[in-house]
Amino acid sequence: MITLLKHEILRTRAVLGLVTGVAVLLALAGALLGATGWPVLASLGTVLAYGAAFVLVPVAQILLAVHYWRSSYGRTGYLTQTLPVKGSTIYWSKMLWAWLVSLVGVVVAVGIALGATRLIALGGGPLAVEVSLRDGWRSLVDVASWWGAVALVLAVLSLVLIWPTQYFFAASLGSEAPLNRMGAGGPIVVWLGVYLAIQVLTFASFAAVPLAIGVEGDGLALVHFDLFAEMLAGSDPQVVPIGFLPALLLTTLVCLAWSVRSWGRRVSLV
Repeated sequence: MITLLKHEILRTRAVLGLVTGVAVLLALAGALLGATGWPVLASLGTVLAYGAAFVLVPVAQILLAVHYWRSSYGRTGYLTQTLPVKGSTIYWSKMLWAWLVSLVGVVVAVGIALGATRLIALGGGPLAVEVSLRDGWRSLVDVASWWGAVALVLAVLSLVLIWPTQYFFAASLGSEAPLNRMGAGGPIVVWLGVYLAIQVLTFASFAAVPLAIGVEGDGLALVHFDLFAEMLAGSDPQVVPIGFLPALLLTTLVCLAWSVRSWGRRVSLV
């Protein structure tokens, strides 16, 4: 597993470094424009700076998914599939690397956004990201213990890991016959199907699990929350719905298990 992880690092470090470098340069250019205070350019620069930070993780995940498909089922897949290692081990090495890159990417993206907001502030702009993070953390700590606050942050970060799981599943299932005859179209079709299915399941999950995290007394608690009733009433409750979590957890586990099974069956190569 360690050897495979090292191989993934060597194969993807160049493209990941390039993406990170481009994000930093775009954020820097945008922040400098934002610091000028010029009416239109300052606004465009601010959007560019924060946008570069925001898309860093999604772009990195998509690029890793493309690498996963090419190295596993494309021309170089012939070499990968013949390695004297269990298919599930190869899959998990790639998956763990994608998860690690995603988590590190979040930290890097936040750092880029914080740096950008500091530069923008030099021109009289607000410390938007810094203030939001600080105030959000203080508000969270006020109603939850420190370990509860950390647990919530980790739970939010775990949502980032769902995307590469879906991408890798789409690449694996889309490379099985007869979908593999479509080339890159197979994974794309599967991903679109998965995306639509998850939307339906998430919608149903909100009805099946009418719960949310809200403030009761001096702390956080699970509260009843009917999303559809609230939508019809047009209200704006100060809670965080969690009814979608069972659907996301279930679909993620299915994607992981199905992908491992696909590797075990030695799917057809493109």
